[in-house]
Amino acid sequence: MRIGNDRKIPRLAIRISAMSLLALFVFSFASPVVAQMPAMLPLKDTVPETETLPIDGVWTISTIGKKIRIERGRSFAIDSWLHLFVLQVQPDMVVSTNYERMGPGQYTAQDLPLAGPASLELKPDGNLSVSVRSAFGPVAFDLIQEEVDDPAALDAEIALMRGEDVPSTPSEPPAAENPGSLANCKKLGVDPATGDIVCKD
Repeated sequence: MRIGNDRKIPRLAIRISAMSLLALFVFSFASPVVAQMPAMLPLKDTVPETETLPIDGVWTISTIGKKIRIERGRSFAIDSWLHLFVLQVQPDMVVSTNYERMGPGQYTAQDLPLAGPASLELKPDGNLSVSVRSAFGPVAFDLIQEEVDDPAALDAEIALMRGEDVPSTPSEPPAAENPGSLANCKKLGVDPATGDIVCKD
């Protein structure tokens, strides 16, 4: 599950990182009071959706206490926060893209503010352990589960991690036989009043 050319997102992340560092340098020396500016991140409506995942839902970043939402292949901010002291990550800004399920409880993504690939591991308690090979060095944090879109899918994912069998979705029960059905009627006739075919058994 990838969005467009695999090389586009990493290059975007590198550009965002470089521009962020430049902005930090300029504003740090421009004024005794460090100015703030919106982070150069895409909005969620500009990043195409992909398929749903068991981890789709609302999560809190453990290190900063801010909420994000994972949804159909990308994640975006719910809360706002400062990145690199001057860059405002605002609601609906995309912070990760290219979410892909690699196996039971194992996912990868591309972290945009940290400008690097991320590995996400689902833990038995339902939280996610995240490690990012960022442009600034390794970064690790947890995503604390707040609300997932499909709790049954997440429970099934955890069961698979444990090597447990996950029952398949039961098939729909056969439709009940219509009491008025003529399938088992041995003697048919015509109702003179209505002209309908009726069972005369």
